[in-house]
Amino acid sequence: MTAEPVGLRPRGRRNLAEDVAAHIRDAILAGRLKPDQRIDQDAIAEELGVSRLPVREALISLDQEGLIHTIPRKGSYVSRIDRADIADHYQIFGQVAGLAAARAVARLHPDDLARLVDLHDQMSKADNLEEQQRLNHDFHRTINRAAGSQRMSSMLQLLSRSLPMPYSDFPAEWLDEANRQHRDILDAFPRRDTLAAQRAMEQHINASARHAIEVLEHLDFFEDE
Repeated sequence: MTAEPVGLRPRGRRNLAEDVAAHIRDAILAGRLKPDQRIDQDAIAEELGVSRLPVREALISLDQEGLIHTIPRKGSYVSRIDRADIADHYQIFGQVAGLAAARAVARLHPDDLARLVDLHDQMSKADNLEEQQRLNHDFHRTINRAAGSQRMSSMLQLLSRSLPMPYSDFPAEWLDEANRQHRDILDAFPRRDTLAAQRAMEQHINASARHAIEVLEHLDFFEDE
């Protein structure tokens, strides 16, 4: 495995494992680790200056994401992921997010609705990519919290953390499209239209799959199908 060393945050075992997972994930998505390639835990631990424990924990997390698969007594290998796998992940994510939006329609406090409108307006005017991404995150977090379901929130966090392509790597034009879709979601709230909110959110998340696939294609992630 060849990759440039990265700085890890020595702030406890959990954060360290997350950083190692991010490093391996980046190597997979960038094509430095190829499908079916065995992951050398010792090499990663040496490269990053960590023990094998956070590497093992990182591999467990990546196995749950579907980016690797572990064979008992043989090791961990990079999984083969195709376009359909990416689309499926976003579709499942969209269905849960849609349910949260439908639940939030009936529960959202007027102050939170005003905050959603303000976040949407700020995102429309922001010209800084990081600021747009932050506003997008806050927009969805406000809706998910309003749903009032801990189980649903946990599922959304899991699906978001395990996305095959992080939203932070999406092209800038995705944020412009996302903000237009936010308008469709917002329109359902004053009308208390749960079905419209659910459908708009599902369509919004599903549209992200196209951008994720395009980014991965640009990285030559997929083998010829």
